[in-house]
Amino acid sequence: MYTVIQCLTQDHSLGLVALAALVCVVGSSLSALMAGRLRQTSRSRMAVQIALTSLIVGGTVWTTHFIAMLAYDPGYEHGYDPVITGLSLCLAVLGMGGANTIFALSKNNMIGIAAAGGLFGLSVSSMHYLGMVGFLLPGVVDWKLGHLAASIVLGATIGAGAYLHIASRTNRHAWIASAGLMTLAICTMHFTGMAAISVKLSPLYPVPAEVISDTTLGLLILGVMAIILMIGFAALSIETKLESEAQDRLEHAALHDPLTGMPNRMSLTRKAEALTRLLKHNRTEKVAVLTLDLNLFKEINDLYGHAAGDAVLRTVAQRLSDAMEEGEYIARTGGDEFIAFKQGFRRVEQAIAFAERLQALVVEPVDFENTSAIVGVAIGVATSINEGRDIESLIHKSDVAMYRAKADAERHVCLFNATMEEHSRERLQLVNDLRQACIAGDQFELVYQLQNDLSSLAPVGFEVLLRWDHPTKGRIRPDIFIPIAEETGLIREIGLWVLRTACTEAADWPTNHSVAVNVAPQQLMQPSFVEHVSDILFETGLAAERLELEITEASIIDDQVHTLKVMQQLKNMGLRIAMDDFGTGYSSLAMLQTFPFDKIKIDRSFVQDVHKNDQRAAIVRSTLLLGAALNIPVLAEGVEVEDELQFLRSEKCASVQGFYFGKPMTRDEMRRIVEASEQAKIA
Repeated sequence: MYTVIQCLTQDHSLGLVALAALVCVVGSSLSALMAGRLRQTSRSRMAVQIALTSLIVGGTVWTTHFIAMLAYDPGYEHGYDPVITGLSLCLAVLGMGGANTIFALSKNNMIGIAAAGGLFGLSVSSMHYLGMVGFLLPGVVDWKLGHLAASIVLGATIGAGAYLHIASRTNRHAWIASAGLMTLAICTMHFTGMAAISVKLSPLYPVPAEVISDTTLGLLILGVMAIILMIGFAALSIETKLESEAQDRLEHAALHDPLTGMPNRMSLTRKAEALTRLLKHNRTEKVAVLTLDLNLFKEINDLYGHAAGDAVLRTVAQRLSDAMEEGEYIARTGGDEFIAFKQGFRRVEQAIAFAERLQALVVEPVDFENTSAIVGVAIGVATSINEGRDIESLIHKSDVAMYRAKADAERHVCLFNATMEEHSRERLQLVNDLRQACIAGDQFELVYQLQNDLSSLAPVGFEVLLRWDHPTKGRIRPDIFIPIAEETGLIREIGLWVLRTACTEAADWPTNHSVAVNVAPQQLMQPSFVEHVSDILFETGLAAERLELEITEASIIDDQVHTLKVMQQLKNMGLRIAMDDFGTGYSSLAMLQTFPFDKIKIDRSFVQDVHKNDQRAAIVRSTLLLGAALNIPVLAEGVEVEDELQFLRSEKCASVQGFYFGKPMTRDEMRRIVEASEQAKIA
């Protein structure tokens, strides 16, 4: 160690040593930064990256060596062989190319990374000692093998450490330590190597005349290296900027909805986390959460198509985004639902005013595709003033309030209260109870509503209707539990139970009455639905022509291609298919032309008081004429009084059902009618 220090302090110009050290530090810093990016670059850019990095690393090593050699003053004439000196530069660049190639391809292989660092150190040593061969002196160089071996080992070992640190860096400033290790490897190797030489002077070794001075040569080399470093820094800066811009674009895409450009659910999560921290540390801060859900949006999609729906969403989103003021934030969380935050208010009324401002923006007419539409919005509001300071809880409570606003036609903005929470818990309990009912299988019951031929009023079939007998709450109305079953997907399991039970019952009738079963949209979407129907018919032995499946337009609109395929498969099996609730949808005429229906069922809303209401009478007459033109029989639902029956008879309706013939019957009551029909046929 003393020899190395003595060599450095007594045989070198400290000014040039400092310059060499500066070049080494700057070059090593740039090299460490660029080497660290090699493992992140794509295959297509890797070759260029390796070449540029190797040129900079090799140039740094060589320039450091050469300036340090210029700083070395042995006390007698000396010079440099230009060919060997040039070859030492090439060796440095090629050696670094090999080291960086191994490093880039090693990925998480620590042995490969250490080997790359070792090759870096060996390349420094090889360049140094080849350069020393080109160092012309008037005598013979005598090598101290101990120092020579130490210089090689130190260079390789510290080099391996530098590359391992580059590969395992854990933060953006870790490159500083990597650059320090590279600088240490280069300098330690060089000065230990210089301490390994001693010169035996001899007149037999003349030194060629100096063409240019050491100072001029040093400045020339320094200038060339400065250009190389500037190119490297420029390339690194451009690449970093491009990467930053790409990262910004990726982050923007990750945090924003592609359709509307609004913040998305991920962005909402980040905002919620920030507000959670704010509420925790600032007890005076207040936050309001608003959940918005558009009304009539599905109808726009059904009427005009999804492109129109997208146009409406973009327009509404733009209005909402433009209306945000300081302390306000809004995100689209999916479909036609949005969540907004408001900060910096004092009273609940200010949060309500914010909600009303947003509601006024939404209900403005939206123009698209040469038409105009108006969508409404239901807004639920929850504030940290009254409902706690947990953001997730506030989001849930605003969602509960939004559903209450959606259910109330007179209210567009609804502030959360404890009653709503209780209702929400009751609904959740009902979902759990319904799930348990599906597992138990003994809480459901079928009732049967007569379908009668209008000319003779004789029974022609039964529509099965589902009833749920809750073990503690008694009978739950279908309009309460059926929507829950559809929302939760339980309707698939329940629907199969209804179909199997109805077919089992009908197969045991002594007559050939038909049995009609309602099919939910979710059932038609099941890939195995047709197979399930076929299996049930086979298991029960019911003739396919006696089974009638009732399908609403809502079942068709969502996926017409798939529904048409399913209906054709069912028809090929011999089943009959009826369009239920005709007239309440938006595409009835198109549906009748496209889909193979065997029956049209006029919705009860048109049959009620049809004999006294001219508009309803016109709709019913039009439907009957349409059915006759398409050769599709029509059944009228909801017949309750004699005058309605007589009107339908005069208009030549084929069949009817309704309370006029009695309320839905139990299995035993239905059985008595079936048996009576059989006796009447025999008589």
